[in-house]
Amino acid sequence: MKLPIGYDRTSEFGSQLPDQDLLKRLRAETHAVHEELDHLFTPFQDAPLDHLGSFLAAQMAGLTALSTAARVPHDENTLILLSETLDRLEQDCRYYELSVPVLRHKRDLHPLAVAYLVIGSRMGTEVLRRNLIKHGIERIPLYFTPQDYKHAWQDLCARLQGMAGAGPEADDICASVIAGFHLFHDAEARTRDMTGKYS
Repeated sequence: MKLPIGYDRTSEFGSQLPDQDLLKRLRAETHAVHEELDHLFTPFQDAPLDHLGSFLAAQMAGLTALSTAARVPHDENTLILLSETLDRLEQDCRYYELSVPVLRHKRDLHPLAVAYLVIGSRMGTEVLRRNLIKHGIERIPLYFTPQDYKHAWQDLCARLQGMAGAGPEADDICASVIAGFHLFHDAEARTRDMTGKYS
């Protein structure tokens, strides 16, 4: 079942997991909303040529909203990845002449939550890039260019593992990650009618 935007699952789980580190709590509490987002993009995975435009527009809309909803300061690794990714997406959207919706989000998202979403997304993008090659797409969009995210992801995971899974900051980070995933739910819904085909 889709969670409403702004729904805080930490009130449902947070007090029950006092001994878990924050990384374990994040994985447990965001699993459902992450799985649902993956399901929404299944058509792109099954027929990437038909849905490439809508996928790129949704990623541009979601990541732009994520960057503007983020609370400062960002960490350097996140800034580099996010800046490079948005620059490549902007070039792709110009190349395919895509219309990108503008999403509004009032909540300030915790910078560690933004890092979790941004760096984690690059891991998924690598899998999608291999799928594009498998389907024989000749021009791989710049968005799928490999980036050096592994050390940043390892550093982030180590930091989250060193943080308590209970408490106000943990609640804030979990709620921010869930809210961030919902930005991409909204982005997918706003671009769903685009065919994404190109010659």
